[in-house]
Amino acid sequence: MMIEKNKLSVKRVLVVGSWAKEQITIENLSSNPGIEIFSYMDIRNPGIIPLVKGYQAGSLNDISAIVKYAREQMIDLVIITTASPLSGGLVDELQANCILAFGPVRLAAQLEADKEFSRRLLHKYLPSAIPQFEVFDDPQKAIDHAEKLCWQVAVKPIGLTEGLGVRVFGEQLKDENEAKKYIRKIINDRIGGSSKIIIEEKIEGEEFTVQCFVHGERILPTPAVQDFKKLLPGEKGPNTASMGSYSQKGHLLPFMEEKDYETALEIIQKTLYGFRKETGSACSGFLYGQFMVTAKGVKLIEYNFRPGDPEWINTLFILKNNILDVILNLFQGDEQTLYFENQATVCKYIVPEGYPEKLYQNLNVDLDKEAIQKIEGIRYYYSCGLDNKGKLNVGTERGIAFVAKAPTIEEANEKVEKAISLVKGKFYYRKDIGTKDLINSKIEHVKMLSR
Repeated sequence: MMIEKNKLSVKRVLVVGSWAKEQITIENLSSNPGIEIFSYMDIRNPGIIPLVKGYQAGSLNDISAIVKYAREQMIDLVIITTASPLSGGLVDELQANCILAFGPVRLAAQLEADKEFSRRLLHKYLPSAIPQFEVFDDPQKAIDHAEKLCWQVAVKPIGLTEGLGVRVFGEQLKDENEAKKYIRKIINDRIGGSSKIIIEEKIEGEEFTVQCFVHGERILPTPAVQDFKKLLPGEKGPNTASMGSYSQKGHLLPFMEEKDYETALEIIQKTLYGFRKETGSACSGFLYGQFMVTAKGVKLIEYNFRPGDPEWINTLFILKNNILDVILNLFQGDEQTLYFENQATVCKYIVPEGYPEKLYQNLNVDLDKEAIQKIEGIRYYYSCGLDNKGKLNVGTERGIAFVAKAPTIEEANEKVEKAISLVKGKFYYRKDIGTKDLINSKIEHVKMLSR
C-alpha cells in the first residue's frame, strides 16, 4: 500500500469469500484500472477464477492461512464478504499484521455471530425495534416458555448457521413434537456453535433487506431488496440459504412506504451508536439488516456483517460507483454519494433437484452462454464450486444466480426466465419470484396487516 498526498493508494486487493456475491464484488473491483485482485475461497468458484490474478482454496475458518496468503501476495487491502472468518477474528489478525481490512473486528462481528449479543444491545437502545425474546441453555425451560406463548414462536440458534438455522412454528416446525425435538437438538448438539437458544415471539409481515457500507459514524445505505428463502412457490416448504430476490426502481419495494425505509436506517444508526457506547469500538464493513414490515411497525429480524447472497447481486448490478473508491473514501473520511441505475432487478438461483435436503451434489447443467449473453441486461454468477472432476458441486450455497435489470420488476423477471430457458439439464428454481402475482400478494399482505 502506498500513501500519496495523504491519500490511500491500493494496488493489490484480496477478497475473502466464495459465492456469487464475491464474484460480482470482484467484477466491480475489476473496473478499477491498475488493480490486481486475488481471492481466498473455500470452493473453486468457476466464475471467480478467470477474474483474479491469483487465488487460494482453503478453509475460511483458517485465519492464519488467510493472513499468510495476504502477506505472501503483498496485499494492500483485504475485503471480507463472508461471515465465518469475521467471527473468527480475521480483521483483528490482519490489523495486527499492518494489513488494511474492510470488515468488522471480532467484537463487532458479534452483531451477526451472536444473536443474543445483538438482541440485548437493541433491547437496551431501541427495544421497540425487536420482537420479544428470551435466551435459554436448558431445553425444558425453553420448551416451557414456548408453551406459555402457545407455540407462536420462532426458534433460533445463537450462532452462525449459513442461513439455515431459524425455524418458525407452523412453518418449518409443523407441530409441538417437531419444535421440542429441534429445541433439544440446538442446545444438545450446539447448533451454531453455542448451547444457547433464542425463543422469540412469532411476528407476521413482509421482510426486506437494507445493506450499508459502514465505517465509524458513516453509513452509506443501498436500495431495499426482498429475499425469498422458502424452497417452494407461495412461500412454502423448507428454508434455504435463498432462492432469489428482487428490487424496485428507487430505494423502496412495492409494499413499502418511505417511513419503513427511514425506520430501518434509524435502527441501524441506533445499533451502531449503542455498540460504540457499550464497547468503545466502532464498526466497519458491510452491514446487512433484515427487517420486517409488521402491524406494529418495522422490526429487526437479524443482522449480518457481510453482504447478502443474493441481495448484494441485486445491489451491485445497478451500482454505478466502484466499491474500491467507496471503501477508500470511507477510510479517508471523504464525503461521497452512492449512485444507482434507475432500474429494477430480479435474481433467481437454479439449484440441484433435492436441494436443500440433499447437499453436496452435482449441478449437471449446460448453459448456452452465447445466447444468454445476447439478452440485454442479464448476467449469471456462480454460488457453487468445481469438484475434483471439474463438475459443479453445490454445498450449503445454492447453484447459479441469474440476475436481470429492467424498468420494472416484471420486465426483469421476463429476462431471467428467458435466460433460464436456455439452460439444459436437471435443476429446480422458484419461477414465481418477480411475477406480478407474487408482488401483488405482498402488497395485499401489508394492507391486511394495517386493517
